[in-house]
Order: sequence, then C-alpha cells, then structure tokens
Amino acid sequence: MLAQRWGVWLGAGAILLAGVFLVRTAVEEGWLGPGPRCGLAGLLGLLLVGAALWLRRVPTRERPTLPWPDQAPAALAAGGVAVLFGAAYATGPLYGLVPPLLGFALLAVAALAGIALALVFGPVVAAIGIAGAYATPALVQSDAPFLPGLFAYLLAVTAAALVVLRQVGAAWLGWAAMAAAAGWTLLGATLSEGGDLWAPALFAPAAAALHLALLPRGALAHPVGKRLAWLPFALLAAALLAGVPWMQGLALASGLLLFSPVALVAAARQKRLAALPWLAALAGLLLLLAWPLPAWQPAEEAVTAGGLVQAILPIHPWPPEALLPFLSVAALLAAMHALAGAWQERRARRPLAWASLPAALPVLVLLVAYARVRGFALDGGWAMAALALAAALTGLAGLAAREGAPKRAGAHAAGAVAALALGAAMLLTDQWLTLAIALLLPPLAWIEGRSGLDALRLVARAVAAVVLARLLLNGEVLGYAFGTAPLLNLLLVAYGGPAAGFALAAALFARRRDDATVALLEGGALAFLAALVVLLIRHAVTGGDIAGEPPRPFLEAGLQVTALSLLAAATRLLDWRLGGRPVLRVGWQALQVVAVLGGLALVALNPAFTDGADLAMTPLLNELALAYALPGLLAALMLRGLRGRVLPRALAFYALLAGFTWVTLTVRHQFHPLNVALDAADVTAAELYAYSGAWLLLGAALLALGIRLGLPALRLAALGAIGLTILKAFLVDMDELDGLWRVLSFLGLGLSLIALGWVYRRFVVVAPVRATAT
Repeated sequence: MLAQRWGVWLGAGAILLAGVFLVRTAVEEGWLGPGPRCGLAGLLGLLLVGAALWLRRVPTRERPTLPWPDQAPAALAAGGVAVLFGAAYATGPLYGLVPPLLGFALLAVAALAGIALALVFGPVVAAIGIAGAYATPALVQSDAPFLPGLFAYLLAVTAAALVVLRQVGAAWLGWAAMAAAAGWTLLGATLSEGGDLWAPALFAPAAAALHLALLPRGALAHPVGKRLAWLPFALLAAALLAGVPWMQGLALASGLLLFSPVALVAAARQKRLAALPWLAALAGLLLLLAWPLPAWQPAEEAVTAGGLVQAILPIHPWPPEALLPFLSVAALLAAMHALAGAWQERRARRPLAWASLPAALPVLVLLVAYARVRGFALDGGWAMAALALAAALTGLAGLAAREGAPKRAGAHAAGAVAALALGAAMLLTDQWLTLAIALLLPPLAWIEGRSGLDALRLVARAVAAVVLARLLLNGEVLGYAFGTAPLLNLLLVAYGGPAAGFALAAALFARRRDDATVALLEGGALAFLAALVVLLIRHAVTGGDIAGEPPRPFLEAGLQVTALSLLAAATRLLDWRLGGRPVLRVGWQALQVVAVLGGLALVALNPAFTDGADLAMTPLLNELALAYALPGLLAALMLRGLRGRVLPRALAFYALLAGFTWVTLTVRHQFHPLNVALDAADVTAAELYAYSGAWLLLGAALLALGIRLGLPALRLAALGAIGLTILKAFLVDMDELDGLWRVLSFLGLGLSLIALGWVYRRFVVVAPVRATAT
C-alpha cells in the first residue's frame, strides 16, 4: 500500500519539483525568456490536468483492481493545478507580462479551476484551489485596490468553495475556507478607512449566511459538526469586532447588526442552531461596549433665588445627535431579537429558547446603553425606559399564561423583574439600591414556583451574589448614611430587608426543590443577620460613625462576643425546630467559632494587661460580664447534645477559661473600681486573699455542677481550680501575705480541702459503690 498510494503522491511531487528545477535551470542558463517560461509552465499544467482526466477515463478492466481508490489521477490533477497557479503568478505579479487586472484574472481562473476539479478528483485538489483562490489577492499588488471588487471576488470564492465542499464532504476544508474568509475580513476591518469599510462589513454576514445555507445536511447530526457549526459564524463576527474601537461611520456596526437576521433565520429553519441568535446577540452587545462614543455632558441650568442655587434642571434631557447612531443600533438590536423571539416562541418546537430572547436581550441592551451613555449616573428618563420594558414583558408573560405556557410566562416574568431591578439601579443608590435588588428575589421564587422554570434558580443565584458582594464585600458601605439613632436606623433597612428577602425566597424555592439555590439564600440571610447585629452594635457604640474609632473599644468587643454567641444559640435552636438544616448547622457553628475566637482575644488582651480604666462602676453587671461571663455561660450551654470531639472540647475549654477570667477580673474590679490595670495599683493582701476565696468558690460550684449533671469533665475542672488555689497559696501567699491574712489564707484553704474530700467520698465515690451493691 505504501508504494501504491503514497508513492503516487511522492511521484507527483517529484514531477512538480522537476518542473521547478527545469525552469530554474532555464533561467540560470538563459535558454528561455520570461514569456516562453510562463507559457511552457502553463502548458505543463494543462498537460498534467489532461493526463489526470484521461487516466480517470481509462476503463476499469484496463487498470489493476486495488483495495483502495486509485490516487494517480488526483495526484496529477493536484500537481497540474499547482503548476497552473504558479504560471499565472509568474505571468502577472512576478514578471508583469500582463496588466494587474488581467494577472488577477489569470490567478483567479487557475484557483477556481482547482476548486471545480475537486468535484472530480476530491478534497486534495480542492485544498490547492482554495488556498490559491484566497491567496490570489495578496499576490497581486495595486496602488489603488478596489475593495468592493476584492470582497465580491472573495464572496464568489467562498460560495464556490462551499458548494464544492458540500459535494466532496471534507469538513476540514470548510473550516479552513471560512478561517481564510475571516482573515480577509479582519484585514479589511482594521486596515481600511472610511467608505472602504462597507466592503468587509457586508462581506462578513454574507459569508456567514452562505456557510449556514450550504452547510451539509448531515453535519448537524454529528456531535462534532453540531458543536462546530457556529465556529465560522463566530470567526467572521470576531473579525469585524476587531475594528470597532477605531471605526468611523456605521459600516462595521451595520455589518455586525446583519449577523442577527442571519442567525435568527437560520435558527428558525434549523432547531439545532438555536444558539446562533445568542451568539449574534453577544456580538451586538460587544459592539455596543466597544463603540467609540464621543464625550458629552447633559446641558443643565441652575435655578437661583436670592443669589443662591435652589436646583439644577436639564435644558434638554435627550442625548446629542452624535449619540443617535449608537442608540439607533442598540434599539434595532433589541427589537430584532425581541420581535423574532416573541414571534417564534408560539410556533417553534423549543419555545423556551425563543422566549428567552425578548426576556433577556432588551434588558441587557438597555443596561449596556445606559452604562455607556450615562455612566451609571442616576437618571429618571432611563428609569422610565426600564419601566416601559418591564410593562411590555409583563404583557408577554400574561399572554403566555393565558395560552397555557407556564415556562414561557416564567421567562418573561423574570425579564420583567430584571427590568425593574435595572430601573431601580437608575433611580436609587447606596443601601436603597441593594434593598431593591434583594427584594426582587421573592418574586423570582414565586415565578419559579408557578412556572417550573429551573433557569430562574440560576438567575436568583446571580442576584444573590450581587447583593452579597454589595453588602459584605463593599468597603463603601461604611460610608453610607444610616442615621444616628442607636437601634432604629437605616441599618435595619440595609441589612434587615435583604435578610428577610433572602429568607422568604429560600422558603419559596424550597417548596419545589431543596438545592444549592436554597442553601445560598439561607446562608445569605444568616450572613446579613450577623452583619446587622455587628453593625448595629458598632453604630450604637460609635454614635453613628461606623467607620470611626469607638470611644470604649472593650465595651464594643464584649457586646460583639455576647451578641454573636446569642445569635449562634438562636440559630442552633432554629436548626432544631426545622428538623435539621445543613446551612443552619454550619452557620451556628461558624458563628460560635467566631465568638470563641473573639472571646479568646479578650482573654489575652484583658483590661488587667491593657487600659483598665474602660469599665463601668457597677460591681457585677458591667463590661466584664459581657466579655467573659455571658459568652462563657452560652458556650457551656451549647455543649448539650453536641457531638464530635474538636468543637465540644474547644467550647468547654473556652467556657472554663472565660469563667475563670471573669471571676479573677471581678475581684480586681471590686478592689480597684477606677482602673483594674496591674500597673495602675499594687495588689493588696486582702485582694490576694479574695482571689483564693473566689477561686475556691468557683471550684466548689464546678464540683457541685459536675456531681449534679454527672459530668466527670466538670469535676476535673473543679480540681484544676482548687489545685491552682493551692499553688497560689504556697507560691504567692506564703511570701506576700503576713500576719492574720496568711493565717486566714491557709486556714480557709485547709478547711476547703477537708470539705472537698468529704464531698468526694459522699457523692462521687461512695454513692456509685452503694448503687453497685444494691
């Protein structure tokens, strides 16, 4: 097979090289001039093509029977086409034996002859012809190229190539041909100026239409062909888009706009091309984004009274004439897709794909146009346009509902909600905008529940992500004006409203299916609630200046730790009442961990080591209780029914540490109410004795609680507190105390230890033994 098949092609290549070498030798030796050389080369090409045709017509019985097609005719034809193309190039551009236009015609004839011969000899000959046809314009030099003629020629070449390739069935040649067409479009769109841009601008959509019209019937039935059907369309559109940032006039914009009717017609004829209208829409949106708009500002007039400016009114709200082409193209883009979608959704086999066009594209076009023209500035006129769009989509939703098409109705209703959100963005700012967007989630969930349109869950996720980013990741939130009232301020609106919207939307979505959308909304509601609690505390402590420094930082820290602990407990209770929700379970654990970390930081940076003058004068209900006693007690209560090893142990350790810190600092505060810092006042003998007594009472309380609840861990904690007291007595009190205080210290310690032994024998050791004997 190697000799019979590949040898034939190698032989054809050798013949071609022999001709090249013959011509080269003739040139070097001066045998022939340019004219005879070109004539002989053309004659050789014709002879090779003629030999291929003759060999193909030889009766089958006169040729040996092979298990594969005979490659000799195709090889000779390919060599002949290549020689003909070389002869035409030498006659025209190389030696200039004929005028440029005639040289161009000779090259075109040779290339088109190769494309035509492909019908007889197969794809290899077609490849040579296509390569020559698209390369011909680059080989002919002209001081004043006529671009309309050039792209008319390229369109004819494209049509011929696609017709031939539809017959020979070589898809890869089709992609190569369209890539070459896109390359010429790119050159024309980026290098041409003025009126010359119309040629590549009209060529690109025409070539795309040819590709779709001449697409082989079986291409879309194959998975690869189905995926690649949009590739030439995308390449040609991208080639035009490359010239948009520098365009002058409407040529490129018109060309890109023509892709939409091409895509809409193709999708209406072939359901497997349903993605093409969206690809054309994407090209149109990119056109609007890259359009070089002139800088402008709306003309305004100041209204004064008594020399003071009372208001600023627009002289004429409409944009200048320079923006009208941009707005006209935007309106045409939205109208074409919206009207085609509204027309086809009632007739197509896949109505939802068509219904999505009027539901989504006009909103997107309005958003891009508003951003480019007004730069997201507040504007009532644009908001009225969004409201009108929402009304139109509501009408389509009602029509679809009356026709018994809930999915179509849901798509249009979702578009109406998106238009309302866009209108809110055009009128509102700061927390009001975020609230308006968040409150659109429950309507989306309601629409999804009535229509069964699962795509609305993805829309809800996107809306939720925007709201979460604006409120939780936006540092500018700290600069919003929330008012100065301690609790009843706009923070309730900014964070409480989204929290309620998220929670309600989660409940509505969960009626149909409990999935990632419900989890995201539940987690968002909990996050907003936590942020609301934290910001309300900071707002109250700072007097309304959230971004400022609090006058009493230890008070704020204690309030935050206690509040987060309470919120974690409430979330856990809600999780239990709802029968176990994964998001709530993870949420309360995360809140509790944050509270514990904050509590540990307060233990390390307690007032005894820092500025201890930041405490109230009240003996027990003060900042120490907020920072240590209440969070420690809540952590201990959270241990009930908690499984696992890491979290329960961490909570128990923190609860004991927080309780011990509270007892110690409370004693210090009783003796030094003005400032508990260690460097502010020395520790007195009575204070040292009070520490021992307080630690012994803490140990006794832990022991009693451990016996009552049957928890060995609490009994061990009690022994730890008493052991610490013993160490203090021998290491500190013996040296620091004297006289009666030393006597009282060791007397109290001894009596406590005796009582401890009796309690252990009575309730810990003896009781279990009796129970066993019984």
